[in-house]
Amino acid sequence: MKITLSSYEMELVRKKLAREPNEAEWLTIDALWSEHCSYKSSKVFLRSFPSEGEKVVMGIEDWQDAGALDVGDGWAIVLKLESHNHPSAIDPFNGAATGVGGIIRDIISKGAKPIALLDMIRVGNLSNPRNKWLLKNIIAGIGFYGNSIGVPVVGGELDFDDSYNDNPLVDVAGVGIVRKDKIVPSVVKEPGLKIVIVGLTGLDGLGGASFASRKLSGEDEIGAVQIADPFAGKIVLDVTLEIADKVEAIKDLGGGGLVVGVTEMANGLGAIVNLDKVPLRVKDLKPEEILVSETQERMLFAVKEENVNEVCKAFEYYDYPCAVIGEFVKESYIKFLYGGKEIVSLPSDLLLSPPRFIWEIKKPKLIKSDKKPEVGLEESIRAILSKIISKEWAYSQFDYEVGTSTVLKPGEADSALISLPNGKLLALKGDANPDLCAEDSYECGKSIVAEAYRNLASVGAIGIGVVDHLQFGDPKKPEVYYSFVEAIRGIAEASKFFSTPIVGGKVSFYNENKEGKAIKPTPLIVMAGLIKDKFLRNKVVEDSYITLIGFTRDEMRGSLFGKIFGNYGEVPKARLNEDYLASQLVVDLINDEKIFFAKDINKGGLIASLFSIIVKGMGVEIKTSSIPSDTDDWISKLYSENGGRFIVLTNDPQYIIRKSKGIHISVIGKITKDQGIIKIDNKEINVNKEIDNYYNYLYEVMS
Repeated sequence: MKITLSSYEMELVRKKLAREPNEAEWLTIDALWSEHCSYKSSKVFLRSFPSEGEKVVMGIEDWQDAGALDVGDGWAIVLKLESHNHPSAIDPFNGAATGVGGIIRDIISKGAKPIALLDMIRVGNLSNPRNKWLLKNIIAGIGFYGNSIGVPVVGGELDFDDSYNDNPLVDVAGVGIVRKDKIVPSVVKEPGLKIVIVGLTGLDGLGGASFASRKLSGEDEIGAVQIADPFAGKIVLDVTLEIADKVEAIKDLGGGGLVVGVTEMANGLGAIVNLDKVPLRVKDLKPEEILVSETQERMLFAVKEENVNEVCKAFEYYDYPCAVIGEFVKESYIKFLYGGKEIVSLPSDLLLSPPRFIWEIKKPKLIKSDKKPEVGLEESIRAILSKIISKEWAYSQFDYEVGTSTVLKPGEADSALISLPNGKLLALKGDANPDLCAEDSYECGKSIVAEAYRNLASVGAIGIGVVDHLQFGDPKKPEVYYSFVEAIRGIAEASKFFSTPIVGGKVSFYNENKEGKAIKPTPLIVMAGLIKDKFLRNKVVEDSYITLIGFTRDEMRGSLFGKIFGNYGEVPKARLNEDYLASQLVVDLINDEKIFFAKDINKGGLIASLFSIIVKGMGVEIKTSSIPSDTDDWISKLYSENGGRFIVLTNDPQYIIRKSKGIHISVIGKITKDQGIIKIDNKEINVNKEIDNYYNYLYEVMS
């Protein structure tokens, strides 16, 4: 197994221990100090995230497996966001499936029942057969695990870009529900508790945390990928929830395996573990392999001695292995024994205190142009709409209605919507914008939080909290690290502004192609919100007025138009107060039952938002002169992606104007019965071919 520790780190260990560690100890330190587990290149900046608020039940705390938010009446939701990028690049089916399994176990480690999943997937261009193979198996893996355990996939994202050709991004978010007073910690606070493991340990996933903390080598790395077993996962899910009130702490055995699980759960205390007692799937595993195996469907429990029998009996009823393998002790040393010999003896503070790094930061040099592309109206509309496609091919493979809590189906709105046990409705949305982040990651960081806030508002919800995932290339490359730090700055600023504290997250570095070129910076957030009173199920009503909320700006850089025809102009600035006011207005209009349809303006600009109306069987007619803007340029009016804007359909636009919260309101057109026809300033364009592409592209290209 490869060691990712640098020579500097190895020398640091030797000095602190005043001796040379053995092989098992090096593997232990390597796992705990891996970027994947320690956040050694990111934690300094992550501390700038706002993590407290009136609805925060459990925020960003060291070694906790997930965060929690108060949703009223004594209930809390548990949120977690993870990725399985490197494993999915090697074995997309198992990589994606085990990503789902890992999220589920993070949720149940809080004593929460999983109620929803979201998947956010990015692969390279589908003209490449390998990318089609990756996508087909990623979707199959997510569906296989989610469908088998009965947790609905209620939403997500699917995007394509050449920068993900060798390194796909597979993000999965999980949501659970639990009584606030029943949340279980992931760490212990007192010695004397027994360490109980459930599940079999095998050879799969060896050194997975270290594997995720380096570049893909192109060598045979299949052994670092875990194998998914959702049927075992279902047993773990059900029984863990059954015995949650009989244990003092619960931790998923994920990245780093047993050494990381035990050390983090000890939380500065010590532990003595006998590896001979770990139930094995494969005979004669070496102790080093038992230490860092990341075999799935395993959990770690801290249990009072008098409760051990009851906990294990619950698992053994299903013939599921359960064993006491050690004890948490007062002496702050992590010790692993094998064959009666001590093979690891390391101080807890050494393992939990890796060196922190702040790498060189250098602003990327971007090729900028102010030359506007020469393109006609019809050509530009067809080019933009050809990139807007339905994701039904993907979500049709997921059982999104299992559990009967899904209120809005995937693709039905900009946010997923599920019902909670207390009768409230929870909205969920994930957002990222790699094209904008490649231009200005600070503005992008603000923008993705603002977009998620608007997405929730479009169904009638107000955001209450966020989890994030920061995906970048090699942090030692100054331009990559600059983008990373700036994205954090933007996300932190916007989250604080919207009072949506960050209650958990993940950092994934070393996402690069075979030539060492980093992916586009891809910070991603998932926001949760609660319906204020009423929710909106979009419908398109003939002859209703198309009303634009917000002001359009001549800011075209980082847009879909720029990606197709050439980047030019300024980066859109996130004006957070405009996003907030527009979102509050939309929520009020939903509660006043004054609008039939709401869609925020983002990727593809105004034309893409109008397309979401057209694909429902209607036509639209607009006048560009009615669009409030700082320019007369029709390209910016139609394709700018600046924030703070919505399209709504109403029969009473004057009511909206009277309710305006100090933002621009303009009637720009109306809905017609001319199916598939866009009429702009008296020029008609038939986009029925693009509508057909919208519905059929993925089915055809993936067949």
